[in-house]
Amino acid sequence: MLPREHLPRRAQGGSPTRRRLGHRALGLVTATLLMTACSPAVFHPAPAHETAGQAEQTQQTEQPEPTKHADQHGEDTEDAAPLPALAAEVQSARESQREAAAEGASALEAAHQQHQAELAAEEARLAAEQAEAEAEIERQRLQDQAAQEESQDQDGSSEEPEDDAEAEAPTDGSTPAEPAPDDTEEADTAEEDAGEEGSSPSTPSAEEPSPDESEPVRPEAPTDAPSFTGDLDDYLEQLAAHYPGDISISVAELGGEGRTGSTAGGESRVSASTYKVFVAYGILDRVESGEMDWDDPIDGGRDRATCFADMISVSDNPCADVFREELGWEALRDIAAETGGPATDFIPAYARTSVNDLTAFMTRLESGALGISEASRSRLLGALESNIFREGIAAGSTGAVLNKVGFIDGYFNDTAIVRHPQGRYVMSIMSEGSDWNAIASITRDIEAALY
Repeated sequence: MLPREHLPRRAQGGSPTRRRLGHRALGLVTATLLMTACSPAVFHPAPAHETAGQAEQTQQTEQPEPTKHADQHGEDTEDAAPLPALAAEVQSARESQREAAAEGASALEAAHQQHQAELAAEEARLAAEQAEAEAEIERQRLQDQAAQEESQDQDGSSEEPEDDAEAEAPTDGSTPAEPAPDDTEEADTAEEDAGEEGSSPSTPSAEEPSPDESEPVRPEAPTDAPSFTGDLDDYLEQLAAHYPGDISISVAELGGEGRTGSTAGGESRVSASTYKVFVAYGILDRVESGEMDWDDPIDGGRDRATCFADMISVSDNPCADVFREELGWEALRDIAAETGGPATDFIPAYARTSVNDLTAFMTRLESGALGISEASRSRLLGALESNIFREGIAAGSTGAVLNKVGFIDGYFNDTAIVRHPQGRYVMSIMSEGSDWNAIASITRDIEAALY
């Protein structure tokens, strides 16, 4: 009800009858105000015939019970909204988000630190390999220098006795002069090369270092060659010991009896240019994948196709250098592991391999198991077949030879696919301190034993 001071002036005074009428009118006004203030969903207006007292009682009955909330002093008061549960849920969600963000940041930092550690380890490995390569190059330089000085000393000591021999030689024509050992050896070599079809010696290209012409006269091979008794490993070991130099041999027969054998087969040796067969595979694979094209310019106006053929057939080094840079050292290691074996490795400015690895590569190539298309396989086989260096395995075989040689600083290496009239086989020979004659003779001995 409205306070008395707010009633109309006439309602405050007058007769009792007027006052009763005033109170009733006030009740009706109050009921009307309550109807407009309350929601229809929870308020049902009283009928018009109810009294003001009944309207007030209805108002008190229908009005919703106030809720409690905390006032400024932390005490519960009425009229508070039901929000504490929702606020707690929001707070919990925020805490979960903070924890997830903290965990993500921690994981990211750990991954970053691990990546930095891996980069540091890779840099240390590359630095060690570079140091190893530089040490190997320096060792080779000193070795070459010592060999050159030794050969010069031998040349100087051999000239004086030769002059003395000419002074003491008989002047009459009754006693014919005996030919010098070098002349006899050269004549025998020329006759031997002329007797073998397609085995005439070829002059090495300018890109491939030629054998040192000032080397001492090579020793003659013993005449009592070992005999093959059926154990190929034992026979190859005897052959390697029979000929001069440090020699390793690997043989794998394709078809037929499928015989295989080796001596020092897994020993890592200086590959010289035999490593180029692995580079060739890498180029073929990249061309097939579309990363490279045969028309790409490579060196001196030569395109990729020409450089590829020259790298194998004439052992061209500038083309091989460009190809190595394109593939990268890591990719070359992967190629060697996939197609050759564990002893083949590439480090800056140097490469090593073994006869077993070379034989494995050439066997896969000939049998079609190298993982390249037939067109790529034919391209590589054709380049090997046109190889100009024929003084090693090709000179000792009676079959068609597809080979790749490598020779530098006293290392003589040859790996070949041999299509013999009586069967096919793959053979690789690597040597240090030997010569092409020994490699050709080993080939003849092996073919005689197999066929």
